Amino acid sequence: MIDEQENKIEWVHCNQCLRHTRHEVVTNRVLKESEDNPEFMIDWYTTYTLLECRGCGSMTLRRRVISEDIDFDETDYYPPQISRQIPRWHHELPTEFSSLMKEVYTALHANSTRLALMGARALVDLFMNSTIGDIGGFRQKLQKLVNDGYLSSKNREILEPALDAGYAATHRAHTPSAEDVGRVFDIVENLIQTLVLKEKAKELKKHTPKRKV
Repeated sequence: MIDEQENKIEWVHCNQCLRHTRHEVVTNRVLKESEDNPEFMIDWYTTYTLLECRGCGSMTLRRRVISEDIDFDETDYYPPQISRQIPRWHHELPTEFSSLMKEVYTALHANSTRLALMGARALVDLFMNSTIGDIGGFRQKLQKLVNDGYLSSKNREILEPALDAGYAATHRAHTPSAEDVGRVFDIVENLIQTLVLKEKAKELKKHTPKRKV
């Protein structure tokens, strides 16, 4: 069954543009199912809508399930709507970082914020162990990062609450706000990216002609 709303324009979140943009309804399909209930029959209507972003051209599939018999209305998007993409530079990281980062962002995109925060904390721990070694607790490692020049004192003041948020998500069932999750990932990405920038700096130095005396 084809819905007559094809070619209409809707404002929908775009995962590439990371904001609501104009989407063209490419096609609709509606599936009707009925369910026998001891007291009455329940009709279910599932609408599949293929949407194309007018800005970047990316495609999204929306599934909406409704039933007026029991006042049910649920909408899902495929791929799930996200507010943050995995950084493009993640493929330049060592394998153990890149694979963990993919898992962390998969949790983030599935709106599993607590799992994402636990993963962000694990990323920082992996970074610290790979750069300064397993020398003790988080705070001791953070101070070592400052002492060794990986982290400024000011950035440590920002990073420490981020680590505490990850700890709270793990041990105290803390559910962070979207704003807090965004801040955590801003900090963690900034730290992890230093691995990429460090290698780029080495390459730049190698290909830069030495100064003549």
